Amino acid sequence: MSAVQASGGSGELVLLGEGCTGTGATGLEPLAVRGGLRVRTLTPPTGGGEDGWTARLAGFLGAQDSPDRMVLVAEGRACGAVFELADRHPERVVAVVAIAPEPPASDAPAPGLACPVLVLPDPDDGSGPAVERFLAALRTGPAEEECPVRNRALSPADLHEPSVMRRFAAAGPVHRLASPGSVPTWVVTGHEAARAVLADPGLQGDTATTAGYRPQPAGLAAVHPGDADTITVDAGEHGRLRGLVERHLTDEWVDSLLPRLRRVADGLLDALPRDREVDLVAAFAVPLPVAALCVLLGVPEPDRPYLADWLVRRVPTPPPAAHEDVDAYLGGLVAERRERPSDDLLGRMCEAEGDTVRDEDVVAAARLLLVSGARPTTTLLGNGVAALLAHREQWRLLTGDPDAVAGPATEELLRHVTPYPVGFARRAVAPVDAAGVRVPAGHRVLASLTAANHDPAVVPPAGAARGPDLGRAPWPHASFGHGRHACLGAGFARAVVRTALGTLARRFPGLDLAPGTRELHYRRSRVRYLLALPVLLGPEHRA
Repeated sequence: MSAVQASGGSGELVLLGEGCTGTGATGLEPLAVRGGLRVRTLTPPTGGGEDGWTARLAGFLGAQDSPDRMVLVAEGRACGAVFELADRHPERVVAVVAIAPEPPASDAPAPGLACPVLVLPDPDDGSGPAVERFLAALRTGPAEEECPVRNRALSPADLHEPSVMRRFAAAGPVHRLASPGSVPTWVVTGHEAARAVLADPGLQGDTATTAGYRPQPAGLAAVHPGDADTITVDAGEHGRLRGLVERHLTDEWVDSLLPRLRRVADGLLDALPRDREVDLVAAFAVPLPVAALCVLLGVPEPDRPYLADWLVRRVPTPPPAAHEDVDAYLGGLVAERRERPSDDLLGRMCEAEGDTVRDEDVVAAARLLLVSGARPTTTLLGNGVAALLAHREQWRLLTGDPDAVAGPATEELLRHVTPYPVGFARRAVAPVDAAGVRVPAGHRVLASLTAANHDPAVVPPAGAARGPDLGRAPWPHASFGHGRHACLGAGFARAVVRTALGTLARRFPGLDLAPGTRELHYRRSRVRYLLALPVLLGPEHRA
């Protein structure tokens, strides 16, 4: 396939530093334009060192207009930063051109780099033809339509795009990703096939690989101890921790929290201006899940900004690191519940379990719920409201009867948005059968939740193509996973989203995109989420 023209987005040639534009007799920019690549130049960071380029590239990846697929061209000290980026984000980097890399330790890419690399010792007049041949070679593979599953690594846009995943599904239920240097990885498509894989006891949770399913570097794998959670712990520990949460986070108790959740939603909406544009992501979709989780755990209101800062700013900021201060804070809450029980999840666990549960386990459960519950709920709210506003008839269905429709709307948006496009990678501890394909021991298997949620055998293609459809009985979805690793907080997440949608639709039925909004921008990563949702609230409906 042509990696440059992959369906994840048109290719761009990204030049790190203006000096790259003059490489060779003709320069790289005209070569790229002739090859159908758009060209962008990143200005050097202050100081120009490798660390500065690393930070510059990290910011570029998160920018609204950052391409899904790119060819990176670097010179000198920027080469090391580019090699690191290509190693950690193989789903984004199509190829690398490194010109006169320095220091000498950076004169070669990391072993097993998943993309093609051209190293030019000097930016002399002979470099232009070499680069032109290199760029041409990227365009001369078999057409993607003829070979839909030979991606070096699926781009984030691929994983979230139902039409792409439907093409995979049409070619068969199981596909092996071909990526040099990667752990052998199989992608399962289709609703029933995904459920079977997610429930297969022969597949164990595995987080030891990068987004491109290559082994994690040792430093990157030094994650917060809380990541040894119900995804990755051994079976005995998994059952014990999962049971601890399930015994107390019941649907009946979650229902008792609904008045408090409504007060949180109303409080956030009360603070929004009625007469000017509002970013509904920053003002509502981000703070609401965090505040709701604080209600769940009984975090005092004065302390909520501290946990919000941790979840919104610190947790997503690389490199991954332990946040001992948060563990200490949560441990303090647990100690208080031991002394004075309260009607929150921490209090319920401490009072009911007594000395049979360790403080460390209660802290681990709280941390797990915080980290795993914030971003997906934010994503579902932001992307979901945007989808409803793009299909006004669906928004009108919700505003016509918020109490009755908010529940079905939550399920339909879970299916349509699919906050996580794939389940966590799972490792075959012995040879397993995945939809009729024998997967050898040691290989990884992942389920495409996007494909499962848009499987034409379950969801009629005509309905799926229209966007969300709130007028039908909810179609089944796999957004919370399935089997013993299904999302522990699914019932609470549903309650938060149902409350948010119902409150928003009831109070502001005229909600609409802000005038002049032509395009919405998403962060392209494992979770595809809106960076901003500019809206006007419209007149407030007062009951």
